[in-house]
Amino acid sequence: MQNHLTDATVYNLSPQQRTVYDYLMSGRELTRQVAINTLHVQEVTTRISELRRLGLDIKSEWKRDFGGTRYKSYHVEMSK
Repeated sequence: MQNHLTDATVYNLSPQQRTVYDYLMSGRELTRQVAINTLHVQEVTTRISELRRLGLDIKSEWKRDFGGTRYKSYHVEMSK
């Protein structure tokens, strides 16, 4: 697994895959709510799975909001 994709692979991403990829590569954490409300991507888990299949090393972590509801957060560890 790698923390980036080749230029040729990025060029061939679908629009939603590219949106999710660009967001993750900006160093931010992605949640389902951000994907739906900000990026307008409904099936974030599908897009994450597709990007993982292409070789992107996307980490995930379960978290809890202030009300105790669990949610999953996705990120890519950036090289220093």
